[in-house]
Amino acid sequence: MTISANGRLFDRLERLATGRAGIVVLVIWGFGEALFLPIVPDVLLYLLAAAAPRRALVLFASVIASALAGTIVLYGLALAAPEVAERLVLSVPGIDRAMLEAARQLLAPGDPLALAAFGPGTPLKVDTVAWAAGSGTWLGLLAGVVLNRIARIGPGLLVAAIVGWRAAAWIRGHDRVVLVVYVVGWVILYAVYLS
Repeated sequence: MTISANGRLFDRLERLATGRAGIVVLVIWGFGEALFLPIVPDVLLYLLAAAAPRRALVLFASVIASALAGTIVLYGLALAAPEVAERLVLSVPGIDRAMLEAARQLLAPGDPLALAAFGPGTPLKVDTVAWAAGSGTWLGLLAGVVLNRIARIGPGLLVAAIVGWRAAAWIRGHDRVVLVVYVVGWVILYAVYLS
């Protein structure tokens, strides 16, 4: 099987996914997103999973671990200086006071399952600050973060890995088209979310 010159993009993504650099980038991105970054690490994660499906679980584990680390930092800040944590979260595009108040009401009882069930569009950082104002434990928060990442990122990751596994030659033969469609899809998603 020969891969056209177009496949070079996915060759580079595969090298990134199978090396330490991919994990480092996802860890930094996942940590930052749990605190203040508006763009989710799924954007890169799904591309890497499509380029190297066998690494999907390792890459996903790095995103979960970094989300846990970022959540611990933000939770500590929200307990020590709630007004600072709130300002940090409210400064992120697409997050407003109404979203934060809705999360506070939902998470006040301290049920970790509510973190997974709060739905798409509610950033983890909002849930973290809201959790700090409620009655939940830090262990409950961490369990909820894992559930949240599995429920929110897991399905897309599974689709990306299956596509990467079953259609590797097609993706590599049409990598520019795939990338354009992929980027346009994310831009549309964020345009709708931020509007």
